[in-house]
Amino acid sequence: MTPAEMLSARLSAIENAVKRIAEGQAVAAEAAEVRAALLDVLDLVVRNPGIDAAVDDLYRSVLALMEATASQDGVGARHLRLLTEAYTRFRQRLAA
Repeated sequence: MTPAEMLSARLSAIENAVKRIAEGQAVAAEAAEVRAALLDVLDLVVRNPGIDAAVDDLYRSVLALMEATASQDGVGARHLRLLTEAYTRFRQRLAA
């Protein structure tokens, strides 16, 4: 598998995991998948501060949503919006 194919596969895995997290499906397992895929992405792309920040932002959003899922307050629209925005920024940084 070429590096480009590997990157595409990891990005697809992240996208699918983010969707499942947003739907509340197996949040802890999907958070672990996102973490592993993000680390793989960092190995596959040329590092820069923008990508590093986007990766960190996305993972923090996943963790925040996971914590909200575990709490009695539950996940609100704000958590879902932050996750979606973090994922969008991540994809934009990779495209740039």
